Amino acid sequence: MNMQSELLRCPACGTVFRGPASLPAHGRVRCGVCDEVFAATPAPEAVASRRAFDGPRPAHASWDAAPAPGVGAGLLRLTLALLLLVALLAQGAWLARERLAEMPQLRPLLANVCQRGGCTLPQFRDVTAIEVLDARVTSHPDYAGALLAVVTLDNTAPLAQPWPRLAVALTGVDDGAVAERLFEAAEYLPAERQGESAFAAGTSVQVRLPLADPGLEAAGFRFTVR
Repeated sequence: MNMQSELLRCPACGTVFRGPASLPAHGRVRCGVCDEVFAATPAPEAVASRRAFDGPRPAHASWDAAPAPGVGAGLLRLTLALLLLVALLAQGAWLARERLAEMPQLRPLLANVCQRGGCTLPQFRDVTAIEVLDARVTSHPDYAGALLAVVTLDNTAPLAQPWPRLAVALTGVDDGAVAERLFEAAEYLPAERQGESAFAAGTSVQVRLPLADPGLEAAGFRFTVR
């Protein structure tokens, strides 16, 4: 019987010592101080101490000092939540990048992000910011059976954008299109503006287009940009 986990008290001199690794069959031990031989029974205080600590303990119990409960786990959860939020925002921004690129106030930020991330920022385009001004259609002064459409396009956007396509429609009395044509920038820009790759912000251009006269069917006209 292994008694190393037990404390023994000598009844003669009162010395308390740890029991031997193996106990003889007769169950008696000799005191190393006074040579008294006595029965190897645990000292009363050792029994009481063992009972006080013999309660059930969870498998993970430790005598090491435990960290403050919840602090590390709470910080980890907060960090993961923030990372997830950043990832969701980045994904949403990527999916809506073309729409965001149309917002002038976000262009500098997006351009910086794309420069660092190696992406390509879509070209700014907002045809609603291009106003059609001073539109009129008259008989052509130089050609019989022809009309001359004159209109001014004004880019009110804060940024340059691609030249729009210009649709010119001659309408009947019911406002339905009698004749219609869609012009590309190369077709309607005057010669002195042909070299401009984009419609600069805050600028305007006057367009003059000769049209075939559809006769009395035409009662009005309509200009739109696309």
